[in-house]
Amino acid sequence: MADKGQILVREVIEAAGGEVVGRIRLQKIVYLLEQLGLKSGFSFSYYHYGPYSEGLAEAVERAQFFDKSVREDTGYTAYGNPFSIYSTSNTSSHAEFVGALKADEARRLIQLMKAEQSVVIELAATIHWLKHKEKITNWKAELKRRKASKADDVKIQQAERLLDALHLDVS
Repeated sequence: MADKGQILVREVIEAAGGEVVGRIRLQKIVYLLEQLGLKSGFSFSYYHYGPYSEGLAEAVERAQFFDKSVREDTGYTAYGNPFSIYSTSNTSSHAEFVGALKADEARRLIQLMKAEQSVVIELAATIHWLKHKEKITNWKAELKRRKASKADDVKIQQAERLLDALHLDVS
C-alpha cells in the first residue's frame, strides 16, 4: 500500500500533466509548493542545487518500485548527459487536492514552474531558501557566490519574476 509520500509524488506529477523532467526540477517544484501550503511533511536542507529533501527522493523511489505509480525514464541532452523523466499514467486525476493545496491551484502553480528553465526554478528555490530559511539579507550576493556559473543577472530576474508569479516574497 502506498504511503503519504508516494501518493503526494504521484499527485504532483499528475498535476504537472503527467510528466516532470528532471530530478532537480521535481525537488524544486515540491519545495516551492511546500512554501505555498502543500504540507507534504518532507523536510528540506540546503544541498549543492539548493533546497533538497532526502525524504522526497526516497518517496519517488518507493513510488517507482513498490506501487509502480511513477515511472522514471532516462533522457539525454545534446551533450550526452542523462536526465530523469518522471511520469505517471494517470493524467486525468479528479483529485480535489494535491497535498493540502486545491488541485486546480496546484496545477496552475506547477504549470508556471514547468514553463521555466530548470535553472530558473533552481535559482528561485535557492533565493527563497537564502532569504527565508537562512535569513541572508544580501541574498543576491550570496546566490552569485554559491551559484557563480548559473546566477547571472538575467536568470536572477527570471527567478524573481517566477517567485512573484507564485506570490512568494522576494523583496
